[in-house]
Amino acid sequence: MPELPEVEIIKRQLNKEVVGFKIADVWCDAPRMLQPSAEVFVEGVSGKTIGEVRRRAKLLVFRLSKGKDNEGFFIVHLKLSGRLLARRKDDPPDDFVHVILHLVKGRQKLQLRFAEARKFGYMQYVGDKEELEKIFNEFGPEPLGDLTKEKFQRILKGNKRKIKEVLMDQKVIAGVGNIYANEALWLAKIHPETQSFSLSVSQLANLFEALQSVLQEALKEGGASDQWYRQIHGEMGQYQNSFKVYQREDEPCLWCKTPIQRIEVGSRGTFYCPSCQKV
Repeated sequence: MPELPEVEIIKRQLNKEVVGFKIADVWCDAPRMLQPSAEVFVEGVSGKTIGEVRRRAKLLVFRLSKGKDNEGFFIVHLKLSGRLLARRKDDPPDDFVHVILHLVKGRQKLQLRFAEARKFGYMQYVGDKEELEKIFNEFGPEPLGDLTKEKFQRILKGNKRKIKEVLMDQKVIAGVGNIYANEALWLAKIHPETQSFSLSVSQLANLFEALQSVLQEALKEGGASDQWYRQIHGEMGQYQNSFKVYQREDEPCLWCKTPIQRIEVGSRGTFYCPSCQKV
């Protein structure tokens, strides 16, 4: 699933490509991917111009306008296997495309293709800022954003679940998924099954810095394309070439050479070094 770095990269690229384009038409062969319904979505976005593209947690947020007036928003959640691809009409077809926004700006024409193998991803029309804020409020503070070290420590000290489960809970801390939880815990030398509240102040400080570090590194590398994620022109990110522990089962730990092990934590594949990351 695209996580904070991947969605942030897509947001930055979209701001360079689609801002100022008007949504002339919407094609869709999977109505459930348009919310709250296909009819409401199409009516809500058609004829409107895309303004700034923002990100909140793993959501992409497109501001819409008509003339000088704000005319709502639509959000995109890529879920496990979604891709947003900016294409020209004559570009070759992409696999698993189920929604296409046909965009125009003067004589320029562009297609924003939403490819989703599992059809879990969605586009949702949101009518006003109040409704949008309600959606935003479902998510916790973000690393690289409003999550300070002090807030991070308070959150983790007040939670009795396993630390990896807490890091991946979007209502607690937004934007972190399986890849970067694994990577940050390895870098901080913390076992993923350690109970969150039991971590010392120094461990929490190390984990906060580790989380910041892996997310920043992933941004520089263009995200991780180990599975479905692609940038908006189809390019792969390169962070998968820098994985320290994720998906490295039985390979030697980069610190101590002990074979990396895989367990399940919160129903997700979890990778750690049994020597460096002890409970």
